[in-house]
Amino acid sequence: MFDIGFWELLLIAVVALVVVGPERMPRLIRVTGLWIGRATASIQSVRNEISRELRAEDLRKAISDQEGTPAVPRYVIPDEMDTSESPSDAVKPSPTQATEIDKEKNGNG
Repeated sequence: MFDIGFWELLLIAVVALVVVGPERMPRLIRVTGLWIGRATASIQSVRNEISRELRAEDLRKAISDQEGTPAVPRYVIPDEMDTSESPSDAVKPSPTQATEIDKEKNGNG
């Protein structure tokens, strides 16, 4: 990100030592390290959040692309159901059961 080499850091350290003084230099280095650590953690947090959002968007696109394919089951909305058949018609009786049911309906049972 920043193209700072060894000689630039050494020059900054010498200037800071002259300006701040040797007695306050360790505290300045400690505080600077803490601020750099917090900034790095914040930047990493933002990167992670953006990465999560991009993955979520990719998943949404993949799901919307697959909705029309036959591999994804299409759920029937109750308004679209065919109500012409009753639930009893769904199970077909065997021929012997059919004759017994017809007898019961006609009162010949």
